[in-house]
Amino acid sequence: MKRTILAGMMLLGGVLAAQADTSIYHNTRKQPRSDAELQVDTQYCTQRVGPDRNGVPTSASFKRCMASRGWRFDHTNVEHTWIDPDTGLTCRNSTFFGIPASECSNF
Repeated sequence: MKRTILAGMMLLGGVLAAQADTSIYHNTRKQPRSDAELQVDTQYCTQRVGPDRNGVPTSASFKRCMASRGWRFDHTNVEHTWIDPDTGLTCRNSTFFGIPASECSNF
């Protein structure tokens, strides 16, 4: 009985914690820059101050580092995902022709 409750709590904790965050930055320099340049600067700041973790607000030190590289933090998009207990696939909510649906995949 204890094992069943413990397994259920762990599954529920994993479902509640599973999410994918995407931080949105805007270029503050006069010349246009590509997403590849944003990725390079993100990697630089990750090495300098640590990663921008999912489920946690973006740290002030990470925002300062990105600002020093010419990027202004705008907001974070959070996509809530969960693990399907039957298949083990990662799932997310979506719509199909305006009808709410769930989409699951290995990625």
